[in-house]
Amino acid sequence: MTSKAAAKTTRATSGEPTFGSVVIVHTFLDTTWRIAVPVVLFTLLGIAADRTFGTKPWLTLPSVVIGFVFAVLLVKRQLDAVAAEDRQ
Repeated sequence: MTSKAAAKTTRATSGEPTFGSVVIVHTFLDTTWRIAVPVVLFTLLGIAADRTFGTKPWLTLPSVVIGFVFAVLLVKRQLDAVAAEDRQ
């Protein structure tokens, strides 16, 4: 067994995070903010607009939809970047 393979085996069984698990956690966290931030931000903007104009819930509902659309676009951009990186 080569020293690199032995080091990987030792590291994987010793409980230390491996490179693959770090990448997975990083990707998960990166995806999470891309979903949460636009939805929460646009929802709060819609609630504030409804309070200002007294139109509850008619500005909040489209704001939530717009937040979801932005979230989908951000995640799609992330997936496209990952696919482009894999092709190289």
